[in-house]
Amino acid sequence: MKILYFDCFAGISGDMTLSALLDLGVNQEQLIAELKKLNLDGWELKVSQVSKHGIGASHVDVIVEGEEKEHTHTHKGLSALLPHHHHHHSHVHRTMADISHIINESGITAGAKDLAKRIFMRLAVAEAKIHGSTPEEVHFHEVGAIDSIIDIVGAAICIDILAPDKVYASVLHDGHGFVKCQHGTIPVPVPAVMEVLSAKGVSLMQLDIQGELMTPTGAAIIAELSDSFGPMPEMKITGTGYGSGTKDFGIPNLLRVLQGESVDVVAEQDTVTIIETNIDDTTPEILGYVMEKLFEAGARDAFFIPIYMKKGRPATLITVLCDEAKVPDMEHILFSETSTIGIRKHNVTRTCLPRKSITISTPYGEVKGKETLYAGASRISIEYDDARRLAQEKDIPLRNIYKS
Repeated sequence: MKILYFDCFAGISGDMTLSALLDLGVNQEQLIAELKKLNLDGWELKVSQVSKHGIGASHVDVIVEGEEKEHTHTHKGLSALLPHHHHHHSHVHRTMADISHIINESGITAGAKDLAKRIFMRLAVAEAKIHGSTPEEVHFHEVGAIDSIIDIVGAAICIDILAPDKVYASVLHDGHGFVKCQHGTIPVPVPAVMEVLSAKGVSLMQLDIQGELMTPTGAAIIAELSDSFGPMPEMKITGTGYGSGTKDFGIPNLLRVLQGESVDVVAEQDTVTIIETNIDDTTPEILGYVMEKLFEAGARDAFFIPIYMKKGRPATLITVLCDEAKVPDMEHILFSETSTIGIRKHNVTRTCLPRKSITISTPYGEVKGKETLYAGASRISIEYDDARRLAQEKDIPLRNIYKS
């Protein structure tokens, strides 16, 4: 299994992503040939080698004909690409429909088209929420300019060429402070970054660095690509790429992308939130109802443990595992359906074996099941709900289904 791991120790932006993927080994001529299929005239791709704190890296500039290049770090709009990016004085304001038309009418692969449009849609949704509009009505500013389209579509093309089976990312980082945009002075992380990450339910850590490390484009790219954010999974490293930003910090302003192969079957890692609360005055019937509600609302798992609280009071520990984006829903259920007045929560990284749904034939009929792989061995189990259904249909003991 081919893996890409985005090590975002200094944040991420669109041009840093494209630079790192080229540095990883994507053929520059092949990328340019694909980008030409967008039928956008008046641009060229300039790739240079730079050094950040002694680490060699690639840096991509999209040179747009007739536009004076200005390496500035002024945030000129909520859609701007921020300090990592090469800003051009473009006044093109494209809508999501305009962007989709450009991509749909191009000759790039279906996979690259789909990924690029999904990245742009994340940005459109974020901008719409900030401005009280809709994704269809939002007008992209810098993100609608040619150089930004090249960054996003170029990153999608590179991912399509590399064709990873899984994409993971580190914990995301940004700086702090303020930045000026066309609407005035806004805080870092900028609103568009916060909205993109909150929509995905991704954790963000601020570093003690004055300035912006993550752009809305970078946030949208990694939010779309990666399903988990945490330590690098075990893998055999086969390639490393470094993409440089334009600004200098106390740390190397680089995005590192690692390519690797799984070692046999690699257990998958993801990040979930654990929610806990102690209940000492709620009946078992109500707790059973609460568990049903938690699962209906999207809990990954939920379980109860008998405990003893102060003064020897018997009680129940409720534990819920869920995606971070589901935390508000879980909290609402616990506060409204139980007597709790306080909840504990923390994020953890899970290691899960790869699994797939299968159909199992039994003497009594077919049932659904799952197959789990580990160390070259396969383990098959029958899904309870389907086994229960078949036992009722055939009027036989449930244990017979499992024995078969």
